[in-house]
Amino acid sequence: MSELLGYGIAAGLIIAWTGVLYVLQGRGLLEKYHLHPSGPFLMWKTERGREFLDRLARPKRFWRAFGDAGILIVAVTSAATTLLLIWEATIVSRPEVRQNAPSPQLLLGLPGINPLIPLWYGIFGLAIAIVLHEFAHGVLSRVANVRIRALGGIFLLVPMGAFVEPEEEEMKALPRRQRARLYAVGPATNMILAVIFAVLFSTMTASSLAPIQRGIGIVDFATEKTECACSPALEAGMARYMVITSVNGTSVTNGVAFRDAIAQVQPGQIVIVEASDGVSIRSFNVNLTAEQGTGRPLLGIFAFDTNTDFFHPFSNSDRFGGVPGSILVYISLPFQGRAPIQEPATYFYRIEGPWAAVPAPLYYLIANVLYWLFWLNVMLGATNALPAIPLDGGYMFKDGVDALVSRVKKGIGTEARDRISKRVSYFFALFILALIVWQIIGPRIPIP
Repeated sequence: MSELLGYGIAAGLIIAWTGVLYVLQGRGLLEKYHLHPSGPFLMWKTERGREFLDRLARPKRFWRAFGDAGILIVAVTSAATTLLLIWEATIVSRPEVRQNAPSPQLLLGLPGINPLIPLWYGIFGLAIAIVLHEFAHGVLSRVANVRIRALGGIFLLVPMGAFVEPEEEEMKALPRRQRARLYAVGPATNMILAVIFAVLFSTMTASSLAPIQRGIGIVDFATEKTECACSPALEAGMARYMVITSVNGTSVTNGVAFRDAIAQVQPGQIVIVEASDGVSIRSFNVNLTAEQGTGRPLLGIFAFDTNTDFFHPFSNSDRFGGVPGSILVYISLPFQGRAPIQEPATYFYRIEGPWAAVPAPLYYLIANVLYWLFWLNVMLGATNALPAIPLDGGYMFKDGVDALVSRVKKGIGTEARDRISKRVSYFFALFILALIVWQIIGPRIPIP
């Protein structure tokens, strides 16, 4: 109910904001300030800043090399993201996916709509990502001598980002390679920034985060969050924020070890569970019950792996199935409840090294900002790299198809070539859209 109320309030604010915009526009109060509404968005356009872009674009050889590298980065990102969408489409029938079917909000990387993205971290990170994305397009436009019609900002109740508006006809007249550079540089900039912020997060901040005790933290007890009849751990005298270090003599240092230790005992068995309360290790005699439906032994806790490997998984990539698994783990920290780093996770960590001299709230603020700058740059870069018009990757893909048709069918007319490239690119755009929609409806289709 509270979630629905929150969505209702957000929708009401957007509707009211949109209404006010068009009332002000009707009275001629926006145009004189170079403000232009577009749906619920308010766009501020100006010619100021064009000289700044010209100065940035002066080392043209550097920017051309950067644009060429961007083409490769976007091509790899486009292929990887498309393959990821295809893989996700193949697993929608799995029981674990059907039980936790993603909502439409989860597929939108927008703060205030996606419940996983903290509002203020999200607004800040997305604004930075969009501004740098658009400025990269602007710089490459000037490198290619394409005029900039306007620059500006985009607002939706709060600042959402920026845009650069090049002369479209001049862009279309560019040679394919120059146009590809211009399209590629935006998402490539986001992906490069994502790597930089990830390195800063993992090395500069997360490296100073250490578990108070390696093991499995007790976030809460099942009886207080579910309809379970009891929690054996709670009845044995265990408390929130203790860290389990062994089960029946089997050492527990991470989630995998905990799962293996539980698999060695039986429901109805009294086991000795050792746990740290932050001061000492205590022993508890726990009478295990059986989980409803599976019959597996049950401690009755909500567990949290206190290891910090998740924050720098490439140093121990074997644990996550290699580099591809490490990448997925790192990107999925918000889905695991590990980003932003906040309560109750902070109860299980201490801050070491130079950061120990900084107030803990400030440390966590800086760490979380770095992670969300990484995450939102990845989301913006990967999304824009998809081979689907009107995304940057879609226009690059269309030009690529056009070039391929020219080579395969030599002598083909411009109109016929353009018709083929449009059909292929629009087919891929619909294919990408279908993959995304399938993630929503696929898990909800009943299986006979």
